[in-house]
Amino acid sequence: MSAPIGFVLLVNPFSPLRQTERLIRRLNAMFAFPPIAVHHDFGKNPDFVADLPPNVRLVHPHIDTRWADFTCIEAALAALRLLYAGPEKPDWWVYLSGADYPIKPAAQILADLKSTPFDAHIQHLPLVYKKYPTWWHKISFERACSVRVRYPWITRHLKFEMRQRWISHPLFTRGKLPFTEQFKPYAGEAWFCASRRAAEAVLAFYDRDVAFAAHCRQILVPEEAYFHTVMANDPTLKLSQDYLRYVDWSGGGSHPKVLTLDDLPKMQASHAHFARKFPHAENVPVLDEIDKLIS
Repeated sequence: MSAPIGFVLLVNPFSPLRQTERLIRRLNAMFAFPPIAVHHDFGKNPDFVADLPPNVRLVHPHIDTRWADFTCIEAALAALRLLYAGPEKPDWWVYLSGADYPIKPAAQILADLKSTPFDAHIQHLPLVYKKYPTWWHKISFERACSVRVRYPWITRHLKFEMRQRWISHPLFTRGKLPFTEQFKPYAGEAWFCASRRAAEAVLAFYDRDVAFAAHCRQILVPEEAYFHTVMANDPTLKLSQDYLRYVDWSGGGSHPKVLTLDDLPKMQASHAHFARKFPHAENVPVLDEIDKLIS
């Protein structure tokens, strides 16, 4: 028995719970109570959405998460494992944060996924030394392909101390990284959707490979590299670069633009299934309008 779609929801414990509650209500209304697996860090926020419907399952015990840290990957994997441990093993799963929201009707989302030739829609950009089409490629390479070097230093007060720095030059990292000609580094947007076959491949890889996980525990923002590298190196999976998410990075900086009613025409014109980020507020007019359009 399988459901057409399920959801892995990674909740920021510091975000308003009403945002997560609204997202769950919308998914249930659209997809007739699909399987949803949620990770919430109860250590940072003991409260969560009250009266959860039975289709929503929580990861217990929770993982002590830190953003831009491998604990977020472990939390997502725990939720993914929980999703596929249930009786309804969805054909597709969508990886969401509490700041995401659907922007297309359920019928269109399901039809697109049913007809796609791909196993996953995940941005997966190869990381190659000194080949940086954008500043993001350079930062991603330095995050994913660096090693930490400790060295002695004499301060101006003639005191001895150990310092450290990250080095990404291949001359110094050769043999110290988990990457080879057969296992190359990739990176991309953190959020994506993938098939059941991709879920099985990701979970099996995590269970058997400790070297890449150990490396990712040492780097910054592994959320933008772990799943991408694992899937892109799996020869049995066919991937699309289109991750079916509307995100506006036009404002610059390290966070995408917060979407409002002014962005609604562009969201509608896109072929993305979900969009992010939306305001943390009690009343969000843009979400009210989206509800009218996709109901």
